[in-house]
Amino acid sequence: MQTKTNLLVFSLAAILSLSVVAMGELPQAVAEKDHDDDHEKKLKFKKKADFTADCMQTDNAPANVDWDCKASFWLDKNGENLKYKIQIDNMDLTGFQTPADTTDDVSALHLHDASLGDGTTGPHVLNVWKAPIEDDDQMRVIPALGIIKGIYDDSDVTPHDAGVHHGESLPLTDNLGDLCNGKFYVMVHNGPGVLKGFAEPTSQGEKLCKKLDKKGLLDDGVSEPHHD
Repeated sequence: MQTKTNLLVFSLAAILSLSVVAMGELPQAVAEKDHDDDHEKKLKFKKKADFTADCMQTDNAPANVDWDCKASFWLDKNGENLKYKIQIDNMDLTGFQTPADTTDDVSALHLHDASLGDGTTGPHVLNVWKAPIEDDDQMRVIPALGIIKGIYDDSDVTPHDAGVHHGESLPLTDNLGDLCNGKFYVMVHNGPGVLKGFAEPTSQGEKLCKKLDKKGLLDDGVSEPHHD
C-alpha cells in the first residue's frame, strides 16, 4: 500500500513539474507565434495589385529553357511601403529543388531603376535575394513554389560602408516617381541577368500615383547610387 502511495505522490509531483516547465516556456512560445502571425498578416496582399511585371528572357538566357517570372506590387497610400510578390517558374531558388541540375539555379534577384541608368538598365534599388546582399529583413521565400515576397521600405537601404559597391539598396521614398513612371524592373540572375520585367502601374496604381503626386511625394529628384 505504501508503495502505491509513494508512486501516486511521485506521479503528481512529476506532473506538477512538467506543468511548471511548460508554463515557464509558454509566454516565449506565444510571443514567437504572435510575431510570426503578425508578420504573415503584413505579407498578405490585396487581390488587385498596384503594379505588375511579366518577365521576359534576356539574351543571356540559355537556349531551350522555359524560365519565367511574374511580379505584383502593392504601394501603401503614403508611398512608404512597397509590398511585393515575385514568382519564378522552372528555376531553382535555393539549389535544393533540383540538386542534380545546377544550370537552373537562381543566383540573385534585384529590383532596378532604369531612370538612374540609360533608360533601359539601371542600378539596384533593392537587393532582394542572395548576392550581393539580402537587404529586406521582411523578405520570405517559399522555394517549392518559387515565390519570394516581402516589403520594401527606406529601412532596407544598404549603408555605403557595407562593401556593396554599385549595388546598394536605395530609399524607396526618393524614387517613387520612377516607380509610378514604370521605371522599376525585376532582374533575375543565373550568373548574368536572364529574366527581366518592368513593373507597370495598373489602373488602381495610376490612381494611387496621382494621389501621391498631389501630396508632393513624387519628387523629380532621385537618389543616385554611390560610385567608388
